[in-house]
Amino acid sequence: MVHPDIKLVILMKTIVATLVAGLMIAPVFAVSPVVRIKDISHIVQARENQLMGFGLVVGLRNSGDSQQTGFTKQAMTNLLSKMGMAPQVDFKSRNVAAVMVTVNLPAFVKSGQKLDITVSSLGDAASLQGGTLLLTPLQGADGEIYASAQGNISVGQDPLIPNLAPFRRSQATVGRIPGGALVEKEVPVSLGEKGMLTIVLDEPDFTTANRMVGVIGRAGFTCSAPDAGTVQVYLAGAENLVGMMARIENLTLRPDSVARVVINERTGTIVIGDNVKISEVAVSYGDISVTVGAVDLYAEGEAGEGATDPGDIRTRTTARFTKQAGRLARLAPSARLADLVRALNAIRATPRDLVAILQALKKAGALKAELEII
Repeated sequence: MVHPDIKLVILMKTIVATLVAGLMIAPVFAVSPVVRIKDISHIVQARENQLMGFGLVVGLRNSGDSQQTGFTKQAMTNLLSKMGMAPQVDFKSRNVAAVMVTVNLPAFVKSGQKLDITVSSLGDAASLQGGTLLLTPLQGADGEIYASAQGNISVGQDPLIPNLAPFRRSQATVGRIPGGALVEKEVPVSLGEKGMLTIVLDEPDFTTANRMVGVIGRAGFTCSAPDAGTVQVYLAGAENLVGMMARIENLTLRPDSVARVVINERTGTIVIGDNVKISEVAVSYGDISVTVGAVDLYAEGEAGEGATDPGDIRTRTTARFTKQAGRLARLAPSARLADLVRALNAIRATPRDLVAILQALKKAGALKAELEII
C-alpha cells in the first residue's frame, strides 16, 4: 500500500515540472566562478585620477541658460574680455549654457592622447543638443591642469524633435564628447618605489585575500596580506616589472563572497548566493503554506503505519506546498532558501509575497544572509 504522502510528493513534482516554464519570479543562484586577479583587484600605484572643469557651451537653439543664471552671464563677460572685446552689459542670448566637464584620467596615459568626456548642464538650460563646448581646462584634485576639452556635444537625441516635455525622450542636459579631452600632462606613476607593489581587492574579504596570497605564493612570488583588502607583493630586485605583473594579474582563484539575497521587487528578480541558509522557523503568510526540508514519507516494519520505533521512520528531503486557508508552516533547519523560492514559484506567489516572507525570515534571524532590496 502506497503511503498518501508518497502520492503527494509525486503530484508536487509533476506540478513543478509543469509550471517551471512559466514562473513569475525568476530566482538566480549565484556561485563564485574562477576569475583572474586583474578582474577583482587593481594596483594602488596605478590608480585613476578624476578631472573636472567649468566651461561654456555655445551654439544652442534658444535652449541655453536664462537671465536668472548669473554665473553664465559673468563667464561670458570674462571670456569676451580676455578676447579683447567689450561685451554689452545686457547680454540676453539663450544660446549659451554653463556646464561642468568631467573625465577619469587612467594611469600611464601619455601627453597627446585623447579621452571621452561628460558634459553636464550647471544652470537652467533646457537642452545641450547641437552645442559646442569651448576650450575648457580640466584640473585634478591638486589644482594642476592635466587636460583640455573642446568639441561638439552628443546627447543621443534627434535634433528635429521639438524640445518639449511630451517629445523629450532622453536627458538632454547631459552629453558626451568622444575624444573631447586632450591630455596635456602625464600623471607620474612610480611602480616598485618602496620595493613592493600593493594589490587592492575591489571587495575586501579575508578569505579572498588569503586565497590570493596562496595563489601568488605558489607562482613563485613573495607576498603577504596585511588586511582583508590588501595584498603586498615584494619585488626583491625584479627588473621586468611589466612581465612580473602580467604573470600575477593572470593568475586565477575562486573569490569568496558573503551570503546575500538581492531582490528587485519591481521586476520580481531574485539573486541568491550559494552560501544562503535558513535555520529552523515556522512561517505563515496569508493563504500561502510552504514546508521545506525533511518530510516523513512512510514507515517500515511489521507495525506498518502504526510503527512507533523512530528507527523505522524513513524520510526524504523534498518540498511540499499548498495555497489554501492560511496555516503555520515549518521550515527544517537543513532547508535551503532555493527550495523555498521554488515552492513559492510553483504556486505563483507574487514578488510582494516573497519580499514579505524573506523580510520576516531575516527579522526573525532565520535567514542567514544579507537581504538587499533594490
